[in-house]
Amino acid sequence: MIKINKLIQIFILIFLMISLSSCSKTDINFKPAVKTNISENPVNGDKQTKKYFPKILKKFPHNPSSYTQGLIFHNGDLYEGTGQYGSSKLMKINLKTGYPLKSLDLLPVYFGEGITIFNNKIYQLTWQSNKGFIYDINSLKKIGEFTYPTEGWGITNDSTSLIVSDGSNFLNFYDPINFSVIKTIMVVRKDDTPVYNLNELEFINGMVFANVYMTNEIIVINPNTGVIEASIDVSELRYHLDDIADAEVANGIAYNDKTNTYFLTGKYWSNLFEVKLIEE
Repeated sequence: MIKINKLIQIFILIFLMISLSSCSKTDINFKPAVKTNISENPVNGDKQTKKYFPKILKKFPHNPSSYTQGLIFHNGDLYEGTGQYGSSKLMKINLKTGYPLKSLDLLPVYFGEGITIFNNKIYQLTWQSNKGFIYDINSLKKIGEFTYPTEGWGITNDSTSLIVSDGSNFLNFYDPINFSVIKTIMVVRKDDTPVYNLNELEFINGMVFANVYMTNEIIVINPNTGVIEASIDVSELRYHLDDIADAEVANGIAYNDKTNTYFLTGKYWSNLFEVKLIEE
């Protein structure tokens, strides 16, 4: 009799355990984790960098002896700054022939670098002399000088500041009056990888475009954050050069805001290309 009672107790216990187990499965709802759209790095925002390539609209001749360091399109005219000791120049270019309408030679001690036009004056950097020059835009006559503490590579402006690259992964913003540094930004990809060798610069529609030296890439930089928002692969242009014998790296970005087209070339390139940018 005792054994029977124990068996009954065991059956009752088993029944209660099964019932409780069943209730826990039906009454308690564990919601699965919900994926959100929060960025891994809220500062960088969207992790997808836009990719572009140039579609050639026109091909112009370019002086293959020009070691292009700076290029700018202004009021229908093309200006170019070149480098190398003993052959650095500032020029106003005939777009149809590729040769200068006006030209100014730098002294042989200076290695010319990037150029920009600010308040109808041309600013030109030199590489390792810590000195830049200011010219009258019409005559190309030198009207001033300025100094800076780094190497000079590329220069552009946002209508307020002069923006300068020095071959590092930083851009310095200078006051155009006293040439003090207003701010410095570090240039990084969206995964926070820094990009070095920032070379020729152009400020276009609120963004800084930069050739990356020794590559076929132009990057588009947000000037507020330093984050690269887009990348342009210009490697295809080399296949359309009339003469590739001495052609070095791509360098030179100019923009025509009337046609929304870009002018691209390189060091010792035989051609200058007018292009549209096509998103991949």
